[in-house]
Amino acid sequence: MAVLMAACSDDDGQKPSSGTIPDNVVAAFNSQYPDASNVSWKIKGEYAVASFTIDETRSSEAGRNRAWYHLSDGRWAMSDFDIPYAMLPEAVKTAFEGSEYAQSPWRIDDDDVEVITRHGYDETLYVIDVEKNENGTETEVELYYTADGILVNTIVDAERDNDHSDMLPGNSPTTITEWINQHFPGARIIDVDEEDGGIEVDLIYDGLKHEVVFTIAAQWIYTKVEYGRRNMGLIEQVVIDALRTSEHYTSDANIDDIDRYETAAGDTFYCFELETRFDDDIEVYISVSGEVLSGRPSFGNTGGAAVNSDIEAFIADRYPGAIIVEKDNDDGYIEVEIRHDGIEKEVIFNGRHEWICTKWEISRGRLPEEIVNVIVNAGYSMHQIDDDDIDVIETANALTYEVEVEDRGDDIKLIIVNGVIERVVRD
Repeated sequence: MAVLMAACSDDDGQKPSSGTIPDNVVAAFNSQYPDASNVSWKIKGEYAVASFTIDETRSSEAGRNRAWYHLSDGRWAMSDFDIPYAMLPEAVKTAFEGSEYAQSPWRIDDDDVEVITRHGYDETLYVIDVEKNENGTETEVELYYTADGILVNTIVDAERDNDHSDMLPGNSPTTITEWINQHFPGARIIDVDEEDGGIEVDLIYDGLKHEVVFTIAAQWIYTKVEYGRRNMGLIEQVVIDALRTSEHYTSDANIDDIDRYETAAGDTFYCFELETRFDDDIEVYISVSGEVLSGRPSFGNTGGAAVNSDIEAFIADRYPGAIIVEKDNDDGYIEVEIRHDGIEKEVIFNGRHEWICTKWEISRGRLPEEIVNVIVNAGYSMHQIDDDDIDVIETANALTYEVEVEDRGDDIKLIIVNGVIERVVRD
């Protein structure tokens, strides 16, 4: 009992002022994990968090198991256990070993993987940490799988020793719960994320991950379904036929992602992310009736996106007056689409909510004069510039223009960094 009652300080938590954890919390923990040892406690927000070891998990690293309890009444909220990779469900191992993250240069961070269980959620999540080192750059990725091997989340460069506090159970308003039950009966809820801008519910339905987004007032905005290339057979043939007429389409093998949107504004459409001949990505939007669209349809005037407060503050500071349109996760990065100065921009963050870059497209007529001069001095005229292929990429240290030009029948991309042509990429 003396061990259980001892509280320790932590960089992430606070030592309880009384030096003890509430009796009802300790009693709940003892009842749930009677064989726990090496127990220490911390306070984090509204929760008491126990770190401990337990023989049945056979964890190779002591103290990495955690259990979260409400300080107010001692209710259990979430547990996070380490287990050896060999103890993963076969469906999870099969899904992981068939992914790019099981191939070199990726490697599992250590032999342990994590298992997350939460109050109010029937779904158990399995987290595999992988990492790679390429050209001196270390990249870490957390992969979240359901027990039947569905990849539901990917996070690049999350916090070290991530305690998964962002996965603590959320409370959906009753109206949202009723809406989900009506439109997706029997759906498996994965997560509920509520921020100032909106509420996002992630769920599994018909074997596919769905993201359902509502305003903070619980008004439905849109539903996004993640298909991926492996599920192309589920997509209407008229849509696939239209995709193959796009100038950006080269082959099915160059399709990176496929998402289906249904909006409160009345639109249903697909977004295909295609890898181009210049080894970058472009999004092609196609209506459910097979029409290639000029851009993504509006979600209407309801607005709203569940965006972390740190990200929201960054956008407000760097892009004053910007309107947040959508939040998405792409290959582990958080992509926030904003409307700023009349332009749609993608602001990209890693798992620590650190800004990576911002990307947007402009027309030939909006090229700054100094960039036009760089292009002309390189021997190209304005009419050689492809008006549909000018990308701008902003980072903390550089402003890059990627401009596609046509030269005697060949397509060439000029990479202009801080006013200097750094690379010339030929088709």
